[in-house]
Amino acid sequence: MSERPVSNYVGSYISWIMDSYDLGAVVITSTLLEKLFYPTLGTLGAVLPIVFTVLFRPLGGFIFGYIADKYGRKRTLIFTVLGYSLSIGITSILPTYYQIGILASILLSLLRILQGIFIGGDVSSSFTTAMESVRKMRGLFGGIMQSGTLVGFVVVDLLFAYFASIPNLAADSWRYIFAIGVLPAALAVFIRSRMTEPKIYVESKKDDPIKGLKPLRQTILVMIGFWIMIYAGPQFAPVFFGEYIHLTQAEIGKYAFYMNLAGIPAMIIAGGISDFLGRKFTGIGYVLLATIGAGIFYFSGFSLFTVILFGFLINFPSALTPAYLAERFKTFSRATGVGFSYNGAFIAAGFSQLFISLVSARLPLNASAFSILTLGSIIAILGLALGPETLKNNELTMY
Repeated sequence: MSERPVSNYVGSYISWIMDSYDLGAVVITSTLLEKLFYPTLGTLGAVLPIVFTVLFRPLGGFIFGYIADKYGRKRTLIFTVLGYSLSIGITSILPTYYQIGILASILLSLLRILQGIFIGGDVSSSFTTAMESVRKMRGLFGGIMQSGTLVGFVVVDLLFAYFASIPNLAADSWRYIFAIGVLPAALAVFIRSRMTEPKIYVESKKDDPIKGLKPLRQTILVMIGFWIMIYAGPQFAPVFFGEYIHLTQAEIGKYAFYMNLAGIPAMIIAGGISDFLGRKFTGIGYVLLATIGAGIFYFSGFSLFTVILFGFLINFPSALTPAYLAERFKTFSRATGVGFSYNGAFIAAGFSQLFISLVSARLPLNASAFSILTLGSIIAILGLALGPETLKNNELTMY
């Protein structure tokens, strides 16, 4: 079968929207899940479902990335979507702590672990397939790809705000959010059945993927920095809105919507600029801009303007990740390298919100969040500085 670059890219992009829908679902419902499944843990209970999800993504990224490099991208994508769709569906019908006690907490934790594994695996193939199918303007299309994360969040935010605004549905809004996440599964399987293996992968010399992972030490440092910034920033924002600003559930959904919506054009713009100025130095500049935006958000007073500005600036750095990571690895190890770089960073970054919770015992919550976010900025800049410029020196450009 001849290659279908458009189908490959569109299928991967839709896949990424669905992946982010699930993560957005657990983020936006965090304060509800805390009360229903971890009622004795306070703020810690609000972040535990997020932490369980992200900490097990590296395992999925490595396992399914390795499978994708050895046996093909397409079949791996179909398997992972079925796995995370089943997990999110079961979550929607779970009994709560008040119905079955601590068993509810255990079941939710186990489902979030499985979800992390399957989503981590999905990243490996979806990002790799998309970037291997793009011929020109990889930064721009990488930014569009990464913006799918925020499209998924925006859909979740709109649904949550809608359900939370209806008195008869508000209490069970989390169930509707997770149940709706199952519906795109059939669509995803159909779309992925139309995808093909990228030509560069089919024609490349195959080798043990482990042999091509030398860049991993540098790429994972970049991603640790990026994800600490994200998890101490927009992923922490719903908890911040509820625990510090004391917004209602409907208000949390509304402000999270505006914050994530602002990030969609930001990622596309940032990715496009990198096609002209390069990945490395634009990345460092983006990190500095994002840190400034976070300082304004956390310290200048809560308003719709600061929320939108924060949502715009904080998403500049991560717009580079699909193109940058794909360009750092050779084809025979690309899915493994991309998957573990992107997800392996969560081994460290996944604890960001736990660190915020611990630091908040001594500092106000806004100062705690900003201090952890700034630490991520420093790590990201260091990682980018240690790596090469990949725009015109990579295997994909030669192809």
